[in-house]
Amino acid sequence: MTIRLATAADKQVIIALANNVYYSSEKEFWKEGYYRLNEQEFKHHISNNRLFVGEINQEIVGCVLMKQVDESTSSFSMLICHPNHRKKGIGKTLVNHVFKEAKSNNDNKMQLEILSPLNWIHTEKEFLKKWYISLGFTLVKEVDFLDYYPTHDKYMKCPLLFSLYEKNLGN
Repeated sequence: MTIRLATAADKQVIIALANNVYYSSEKEFWKEGYYRLNEQEFKHHISNNRLFVGEINQEIVGCVLMKQVDESTSSFSMLICHPNHRKKGIGKTLVNHVFKEAKSNNDNKMQLEILSPLNWIHTEKEFLKKWYISLGFTLVKEVDFLDYYPTHDKYMKCPLLFSLYEKNLGN
């Protein structure tokens, strides 16, 4: 798999992939009309050179968005793997890529957030929490989703919680 920065030419594929994957995995969270990624957000992400895509034979099979939290901390989100390419190490390869990018930027920490339902267990989210812990992340805090996105309540089917995880990169 090759990893590169996303370009404007990737817009349709990445927006469709992000929205399809997130809708499939989080359909119990969101009402009709909620989108994980829109065209304006995509343009913003590529203008900051922080949206990476993974390709196999020129086919986009995954992506990950990296952000700078502060001068020594990066975060990543929107880690997506095409459903036809799961269990092939694509997610781990993309995560390792953002670790490498963060280290080259002299960042000491990496953060991520996992969105989960507040009042029930979501199997896929629990799997992700365990997977990230196995990669060295620790839970730092949990925050009500509406504290970050108060206008999104109209799209929510249930109360949601962000779990913030952090990993020391050893720089």
